[in-house]
Amino acid sequence: MSVPTTLVWFRQDLRTDDQPALQAAARSGRPLLGLYVWPNEGMLTARRRYFIWQSLRDLQARLAECGIPLHVREGNPVQAVVETAAHCRAAEVVCASDGAGQGALRAVLEKQGCRLHSVADGLLQPPFQFIRAPYFNEPAFAAFQVAWQAACVEQYAAWQASAWPPPDLAAQQQRLPENLKTAGLPVVPRAVLTIPGGETAARRQLAEFLPRLPYYPVLRSLPAQHGSSQLSPHLVFGTLSVRRAWAAASNTPDAAAWQEALARREFWRHYFRQYPDVLRQDLPEHRAAGQANQTLLAAWQQGITGYPLADAAMRLLRDTGWLPHSLRRFCAAFFCRVLGGRWQDGAGWFARQLLDFEPAANSGNWQLAAGLGGKQVERQPFNPVVWSQKLDPDGQFIRRHLPQLAHLDSRRIHAPWLAAAEVNTNGYPAPVVDYRAR
Repeated sequence: MSVPTTLVWFRQDLRTDDQPALQAAARSGRPLLGLYVWPNEGMLTARRRYFIWQSLRDLQARLAECGIPLHVREGNPVQAVVETAAHCRAAEVVCASDGAGQGALRAVLEKQGCRLHSVADGLLQPPFQFIRAPYFNEPAFAAFQVAWQAACVEQYAAWQASAWPPPDLAAQQQRLPENLKTAGLPVVPRAVLTIPGGETAARRQLAEFLPRLPYYPVLRSLPAQHGSSQLSPHLVFGTLSVRRAWAAASNTPDAAAWQEALARREFWRHYFRQYPDVLRQDLPEHRAAGQANQTLLAAWQQGITGYPLADAAMRLLRDTGWLPHSLRRFCAAFFCRVLGGRWQDGAGWFARQLLDFEPAANSGNWQLAAGLGGKQVERQPFNPVVWSQKLDPDGQFIRRHLPQLAHLDSRRIHAPWLAAAEVNTNGYPAPVVDYRAR
């Protein structure tokens, strides 16, 4: 008679370090198998697929050291989990909760005598505790951060990840049937990644970032200086534990700006868990119909608006799937306030391009850029030239990504149309709109 097993369904937690589902499964005393189901094809860009593939390759190697096979499937997730659980005679499936209850999967598994065990992961604090109003402007975030950070400081003051692997795991895995021990990994096309995937890469990136913490508050706003942590893809796909990301910096005197960044990430996930209807549309008091200007939208997407910093940033996004957060905010504000674009169109483009796309943060930040986070629409003046000078004062970032303007000095490079009669801009386009008229 075959041995009952425990199936670990990996989702956005592609690691072995501080992995609640893996730890809970190991406590079952049964031999373990891993399963990953490729996500919906609609959002699976070539870069995301290759990042996930690198992460699965790393995870598969780490699990193999413990005698745990990782099976990879495609298709409907519920069907894939149910079929795999039946094939390996799983008495239990353990996975991270998705916040939706997973009722359909639970019901089907129970019919075949299998229990679904969901664990919390991906957040430092559980939702529904710190959001007090249906708004998400800066005052709302500030109130959230005070309460959220106090809870984190108390909870993680002496945090340490549970040891992995546990001492009795080897004996458990010896009872795994031979026909379940072999698992392959399908080959996927290579893609250009400036941030490699996998737990090993995530831990290396974290180690490289920590010495830069004292400079992070300043350099994160200067895209030419590579001041971002570049850890967001690892947090999105779970190759790095958010608890590890918090704890690694919490013992340093320079952690405040990094903890604020983690708070903002968590704020959006809490907010849209509590108010899910706002994720894809405005707050009710701001909803209005509108049509996109396709010409301006295309110019913005392709980086040919005639505004150098916006164009340089959008070309970097197109070529790498990555933008520092300061430039994400700039490009969103530029699109909404200078080009008059609908935030949904800009958010949709970012969703298709960003390696680290996360629905909550993407939608929230875009609505903020459009001034829709409070009771009233907040239409502060936005001068793209002034902001270009603030974010890229010497023009280094612009020169790096717009080589046709590399010969311009730091004064002219932010507004080359003003010097078009004096210098050759090598075919760089004139502004598609006059920002002063918006």
